Amino acid sequence: HCISSAASDVYKRQVNGVSFDVRAGELLGVVGESGCGKSVTMMSLVKLVPMPPAKIVKGRAMLDNKDLIQMDLDELQRIRGAHIGFIFQDPMTSLNPVKKVGEQIAESVRYHLGKTRTAARRQAGDLLEQVGIPEPGRRLDEYPHQLSGGLRQRVVIAAALACEPRVLIADEPTTSLDVTVQKHILDLLDDLRVARGMSMILVTHDLGVVKGRTDEVMVMYAGRTMEEAPTEEIFSQQGHPYTEALIETLSLIHI
Repeated sequence: HCISSAASDVYKRQVNGVSFDVRAGELLGVVGESGCGKSVTMMSLVKLVPMPPAKIVKGRAMLDNKDLIQMDLDELQRIRGAHIGFIFQDPMTSLNPVKKVGEQIAESVRYHLGKTRTAARRQAGDLLEQVGIPEPGRRLDEYPHQLSGGLRQRVVIAAALACEPRVLIADEPTTSLDVTVQKHILDLLDDLRVARGMSMILVTHDLGVVKGRTDEVMVMYAGRTMEEAPTEEIFSQQGHPYTEALIETLSLIHI
């Protein structure tokens, strides 16, 4: 996997040599400091990186023996949402401020599943109930600014899960939330993953988030993979000095 961005017509590699596998039903944690290339890597899998100025130089992203990188936009549009769901960092910027939340969830159901407006709205209400939003019928007709940060994040989760994707990419899904709400959101995602048999990639800068929750962890630094191993192994016997430093930092924070 190699992604570059242009600066004065000279390309600089932002992500290079990153490789990982996620098996069916597995939860992979991708950890690293801000700016290390986590989000760029995940967005490039489904070509959500702005191109230009960025450019995918080489690499593969395989789903059912099909390379997402080589797909044209029309084919990829049918994959996004339907087979791969994406939860972005900031729910306020990923939701349309002038559209009701019910419409925003229902539109992917209508596009990918071909349901009528009425059926899609009914499914949107069911999804809001599944993600723990009280009075889902009323919330369907509210706008994002009328909801708290925690409720907005739940709406984004509902939209990402609307078409029952097989893979869910959660990019820093609890960044702007307080600690109590963070735990509720992470527990909710894990419960939904298990119930639906989804594969999931959880992107975070906090090793504490992945501890005891993920099956495997990939540690990134400066656009490269430093280490990938089962979660227990990452916390018990680190194979790279950078991972060891992250673990030590986590210990200091909890003291």
